[in-house]
Amino acid sequence: MPSPKLLALLLGAASLQATDLTVTRLKTGDITRSVQLLGEVHANQQVALYAKVGGYVSSLKVDIGDHVAEGAVLAELEVPELVADEARTRAELTVAELEFKRIQEAFKQAPDLVMRQTVDNAAAKLAVAKAQQERNATLLGFAKIKAPFAGVISRRSVDKGAFVPAATGGSAGGQAALFVLTDAAVVRVQAALPEYEANLVAVGQPVTVSNESNGAKSYEAKVTRLSGVLENASKTMVVESVIPNPQGTLKPGMFANVKLGIETHKATTLLPLNAIVMEKAVATAYVNEGGKARRRVLKAGFNDGQNLEVLGGVTAGEDILVVGTTAITDGQAVTLAK
Repeated sequence: MPSPKLLALLLGAASLQATDLTVTRLKTGDITRSVQLLGEVHANQQVALYAKVGGYVSSLKVDIGDHVAEGAVLAELEVPELVADEARTRAELTVAELEFKRIQEAFKQAPDLVMRQTVDNAAAKLAVAKAQQERNATLLGFAKIKAPFAGVISRRSVDKGAFVPAATGGSAGGQAALFVLTDAAVVRVQAALPEYEANLVAVGQPVTVSNESNGAKSYEAKVTRLSGVLENASKTMVVESVIPNPQGTLKPGMFANVKLGIETHKATTLLPLNAIVMEKAVATAYVNEGGKARRRVLKAGFNDGQNLEVLGGVTAGEDILVVGTTAITDGQAVTLAK
């Protein structure tokens, strides 16, 4: 009964004889070392919309999921006090304009009878009335809640007829926003880069983003922004890439797998990974010498998932066996595919 080790060698030799091997050679090219990071998708713009003036919701124009254009009216508030104030100040402005016009005409016709100070006082009253009217008109305009940019309504927290208090100063944080508007036509993918890689990253380096919900689809981008500082707790730096998202497949809040190209070696010697045999942490290859496989220990550089940078162990012009998953041993006879 042969030993298990001998049996394995015999089976490996038999499988090799049944399968012809192909050969490859070293090639020259560029290779990039990449790091895999866990990232998160963020909206390009997102804002919570509060009411500047208090009032009752008289109409709702949108709901969750609706696409809106910049400046579109999302809701209208009923504010009778502001309507009355605006009408009053508009009437006061009309009176102030007439009074200033009469005094100015009188001053032109009889400058000796009308003091210059009287004209100045009338002009000042007109300016005050105009400012009051413009203020009330502006406040009345806030009764219409408008979209500051184009996007999608991602949250609605108000119903028709509800009273909405004015959110001024720090009080906005104590109440729910009427709407949350999200612009995800372009998304920002942010990832945390470890401290030991922080000095190697730069704007413009290649980035590949993928997500489990999108299957095999990936998105090619570049590093757009760097925070430039390390988070104190994690000792990582935020790296951001901007990606067009016209179909909305990348949704804010999603996790993303980020492959970031850190360093590139140009015009170096490369070998396909299917010609590499990893023995624990040692990269090896088998060279065809007179019909026999000869094991070579490689001095490995970068690995980009398709090729390995070879810094030593084999030379240009040697026929290197593409072993793939085939079991092979040093000195074993091989046949080459024709």
